Amino acid sequence: MIDIHNHTIFSDGKDSMADVIQAAVERELKVVGISDHFDPYLLRQDVCLQPEGVNSYLREIERLKGSYPITVLSGLELGLQSTGISWPVGDFDYYIYSVHTVPGFPDLRDMEDPWDIYLEEAAMAVELIDKPGFLGHLDFLRRHIPGSKPPSPGELMDILLKQIIACNVGLEFNTSGWMYRLGDPTPQPWVIERYLELGGRLITIGSDSHRAISVGKYNSDALNLLRKLGVSEIFYAVKDRYMSIPI
Repeated sequence: MIDIHNHTIFSDGKDSMADVIQAAVERELKVVGISDHFDPYLLRQDVCLQPEGVNSYLREIERLKGSYPITVLSGLELGLQSTGISWPVGDFDYYIYSVHTVPGFPDLRDMEDPWDIYLEEAAMAVELIDKPGFLGHLDFLRRHIPGSKPPSPGELMDILLKQIIACNVGLEFNTSGWMYRLGDPTPQPWVIERYLELGGRLITIGSDSHRAISVGKYNSDALNLLRKLGVSEIFYAVKDRYMSIPI
């Protein structure tokens, strides 16, 4: 139905924007978002869109918007840290807010259990957000740390989820957990359920695709799981306004 988390050759994706959008059309999605990496905190800046490239990035999205029978959105996967947000200059529809790093810990993948420090950092970083968007792949570290250990229910997770609700930020249901053979989405269903229990409702779906062939992958599985959790609508954002689609 929708997929608003997709990477292209403007960051670390392998295919063009046109290829990504065409793949979304072929999979009969209603909405597709382009959300390349913009993350000043990553050591590897070669995988990120740079400030000087933002204008050409947005122009290419605008050029393609009217060429396909699908809603095309201009987004960014924006890296966050509690030390501040480096907002890019440009008119975006939405952001995927992602905490990839923690100050003082250059590579969380070296830690057996990074969850306490990661959740604390994410909660402080989210507090700085003042523009519409969705917190991306909340437990993505399962892809990288020993044993794919997930976070546990508890006070720190609740603090983070309450913070994104207070900041009017949504939560991404990222299907890449299935793609990486973790057995479930990112975050795990219990996190989504807890978000709903705490009063959250702004759920979106993203594949985190880096190839056109992955656009919209596991979308049906995501919708089926969300329905089982009692979700009746999912969201995307257009120019500071959240839009809903019944499911």
